[in-house]
Amino acid sequence: MKSTSSEILGIFKNFFNIGLFQAASMLLQLLVVPIIIRQYGLEVFGEITLSTSIAYLLANLINYGTNQTAIKQVAINKENSSALSCIFSEIFQIRTLIFILIFSMLVFVQALSINTGISLFLWLSILPILLAEIFNPLYFLLGIEKVQWISWGNVIAKCLSLILLLVVSIQQNSAIIINLFVGLPLLLLYVTFFIIAIKKYRLSIEISSIDLLKNKFIQNFFVTFNGSVVMMQQSIFLFFVAGSSSPAMLGAYGVIDKLLNATRQIVSYFSTSIYPKASILFNSGVGYWKSLRKKIQVLYTLGSVLTAIIIFIFSDQIVLLITKSNDQLTKEYLQLFALAPLFLSLNANNFLDLLLMEDYVRIFYISLCLLLATMLLSLFITSSYFQFSLGWYPVLMEAACLCIYLIFNRKLLSSSPVS
Repeated sequence: MKSTSSEILGIFKNFFNIGLFQAASMLLQLLVVPIIIRQYGLEVFGEITLSTSIAYLLANLINYGTNQTAIKQVAINKENSSALSCIFSEIFQIRTLIFILIFSMLVFVQALSINTGISLFLWLSILPILLAEIFNPLYFLLGIEKVQWISWGNVIAKCLSLILLLVVSIQQNSAIIINLFVGLPLLLLYVTFFIIAIKKYRLSIEISSIDLLKNKFIQNFFVTFNGSVVMMQQSIFLFFVAGSSSPAMLGAYGVIDKLLNATRQIVSYFSTSIYPKASILFNSGVGYWKSLRKKIQVLYTLGSVLTAIIIFIFSDQIVLLITKSNDQLTKEYLQLFALAPLFLSLNANNFLDLLLMEDYVRIFYISLCLLLATMLLSLFITSSYFQFSLGWYPVLMEAACLCIYLIFNRKLLSSSPVS
């Protein structure tokens, strides 16, 4: 086994590499926002925000926690092609079965003419995002520590989406076509890496036994539920906003939704990129993980404080850059949002602690509390009686998440060197 200092150095190297690649990817994603708003308006942007928010929620269900639970298995067996084929096959079959189930439910809802607020063609436009998740190789590339491939790939896919938006003039059904511009490059990227992984590592798709798939479904349920609740924090609130506020308010908050989503993805990729080696350190001795954890937390906190200061001071310029106007509502939401990344960063390592300890039941209980907090806070802020600014939601929700994790982890942290 490598020395502790070597392991820690490797983790920090991976941490910064993946972080920089994903930051570039998120920046390109944010560049799409002003293009859509300037060319098609805030109302179309609000429609896109609602549909893609649902798409990423469903994609998280299709992923079914495999990007988190399978990393250890791949890392341990990365020299064993037979074991890798088994892992690869199980995950592909689980994701395919869940996609078929979700697609069947969407067809059923449309057949009954149930009003979801989203048209049939808008539903169909998010299918590439859902299909892409079946082939998403992130867990595999993280396990073999080749994740920089998909990082570059994500940048290229988003560049392609950006080019399509700049070059193609959309006259009708703009929300539908824009969703396709976002989803199709992602699908092409993941399918390409899926095929490359099969050929390079001599993998084969094998039919897994029902008992094995059943055990995997049960094992991943708790982590999947947590991921879905995190996604629903925004989706549920957007539904409340769509039903109680004007299109202009929905569009203005859509800008904040994109910023929050980008922030969460960056933090998530940072955490995920260190997970394989963090697991090795944790298994070698929790004291090693404790030392690394403190250093990572300092980086998170410094980064979030700097981000908050920049957003608050340059809110006018940011709003002008994104919306090409001095929209005061968007500025108000943006200044309030500036505090959200700080709470998010303070909570970043709490979930990783639970994954390392494999305390999935505690993750499930936390998820239930988060879901309840999401419903209550969404109802409270969008209520016409209280007249709260929508910009308070991401700040209060991230603060609530931090409090809930600390309450549930209190005994765990006090009795463990990880604290």
